[in-house]
Parts: sequence; C-alpha cells; structure tokens
Amino acid sequence: MTPSYIDPAHENLESAIEQVILNGERIIFQRQGRPLAALITVEELEILQELENLEDQHDIKVAEQSQEEPGIILWDDIKAKFGC
Repeated sequence: MTPSYIDPAHENLESAIEQVILNGERIIFQRQGRPLAALITVEELEILQELENLEDQHDIKVAEQSQEEPGIILWDDIKAKFGC
C-alpha cells in the first residue's frame, strides 16, 4: 500500500485519522517535503512491536552464544582483574 503524504500544518488531522481507521491507509506527515512521522493502524503497530521483540530475542541469543565461544573475555572478569 502506498502511503499518503500530508503536511500537518495544512491538512485536517481528523480526516487523516479517519483514513487510517476506516481504510487502513498509512499517512506520512511531512514538513517542507521531509517526512517527520507516520500514522498507522494499531494492528500495524503491534506487528512492528512484535518484530522488535523478535529482533531483541535474536540479539540476546547471539550475545549468549558468543559468550560461550573460546577466547571471549567477559567484561565482569576484566573489571575484577583490574579492580574496577
């Protein structure tokens, strides 16, 4: 779906919100031709939040696996060795 671009200073925000709610449109607010923010459905927001959660879980898993690799020195070990 192609988003609609509007300038919030010159457009009716209530109308933009209705477009999102009723039609599932994506609205991108822009000023002087530069995108500033987006208005999306709650469903799309939930999808984005779930993707962020999955990315965080992946990052944690990679970090935990890297700690198990030989040659890795933990920060806590370095601090203890140098009295930090």
